[in-house]
Amino acid sequence: MNFFSLNSPFARGINKLVMMLYAGILWFLCSIPILTMGAATAALYEVLLKAVKNQEGYIGGSFFRAFLGNLKQGLQLGIPLLLAQVIFGFNFFYYGVLGGEGFRFQAVVFAFLSLFILTAFSYVCAVMAKFENSAAGHFRMAMALMFRCPGWTAVILVLQALTVFLNWFFVYFPLLFIMGISGYMQAAVFEHVFQNLIDAGVIEEQGQ
Repeated sequence: MNFFSLNSPFARGINKLVMMLYAGILWFLCSIPILTMGAATAALYEVLLKAVKNQEGYIGGSFFRAFLGNLKQGLQLGIPLLLAQVIFGFNFFYYGVLGGEGFRFQAVVFAFLSLFILTAFSYVCAVMAKFENSAAGHFRMAMALMFRCPGWTAVILVLQALTVFLNWFFVYFPLLFIMGISGYMQAAVFEHVFQNLIDAGVIEEQGQ
């Protein structure tokens, strides 16, 4: 097979990478108001969950339809989680950076809480992208899945922590690009978790 043909693994890989970057840029633009980050993240996962199965279609149209469709619940669920993240993140910075040696325990506690909320945010948005339910139903399902699948939750946590580290280390510039790549890896994990539970009859498939 020609290395540069449209059907070659190289060309498909480049197309997939461009798709991830494009989806990540759309996520960044729709997250600028901050309050809409929940809906934007759910839209990102909805596009990337399909991309994992090579069913992505037209990225721009799919993303904005998902964004508008998840906007109300994204605000209902996203704002409290973002507020909690700000509170825990501020306390981690205060105790870890400004507090000094005497506040190491508090710094560890708030670091754990920050990572927990970050992971919970991912689960909530992924569940919102995959299933139809009320906002409260999405939250309950996300929490149940987090604790039911601790190994995969740890993988999501590591991916989230790595994304935060890269953005912090490079002064936020990669945020334009890294979320598409990080989101795709997380979507692959979520799709695996969802499909296993659907196949086992634990949850019912009812994609949006």
